Amino acid sequence: MLRIAVCDDSRTDVEMLEAAFDELPDYPVEYDVYFSGKELLMCSMQDKENYHLYIFDIEMPDMNGLELAKEVRKRDAKALFVFLTSYTRYVMEVFEVITFDYISKPITFEKIESVLLKAMNYLNMIKQDFVFQFRKNHFRVSCDDILYFEKKGRQAVIHTLSDTYKTNMTTEEIWKQLDEKVFTHIHVSYIINLGHIRAIEGDEVVLDNEERLLIARSQKQSLKEKHMELMKRMV
Repeated sequence: MLRIAVCDDSRTDVEMLEAAFDELPDYPVEYDVYFSGKELLMCSMQDKENYHLYIFDIEMPDMNGLELAKEVRKRDAKALFVFLTSYTRYVMEVFEVITFDYISKPITFEKIESVLLKAMNYLNMIKQDFVFQFRKNHFRVSCDDILYFEKKGRQAVIHTLSDTYKTNMTTEEIWKQLDEKVFTHIHVSYIINLGHIRAIEGDEVVLDNEERLLIARSQKQSLKEKHMELMKRMV
């Protein structure tokens, strides 16, 4: 189920969005509507479950869409933002908060469908689980939570956002469960999640947890190209 938060002070725009959502019976969509940024932030503080996708009008009184997105980003690093705008001058500004997409007004069914399909494809791509076992115990972790795999002899260490795990899987067995558009080799010892790259600095990649990993010279150009491709799919 794709959970969406819509924030727009224009009831006309909201009605058009709702009509578009209702015409998409084949897509599992659940949405809430807010008419001000303050209302959305207050409700999101009470609700422990985050939305997958936020659709904001850029021009709203009190708190505009960009300001609202920056507040949401502080609480949810993975949020996908889509902005509604009539003005192309805002296009570059929205990328400051890592925008997923934007919809130029007037809103149409085709534009909404395109954005939702893009969001679902992206989320399905990174929400796969990685299944493994160690010492007769079975584990399942979200691929999205995996920072990188580290090979140490016959063992592989799986580094996630909150923990580390061990498995005796070979590199070939690991790759059978990974999406090559999301994961890549940067060294004979490391397979990293491109979505968790904070920066590429010299011969090192900096991950979201501030760990630094060495990039093999033979993998450096490939890493940059694959990371750029992932960023293009996100925006």
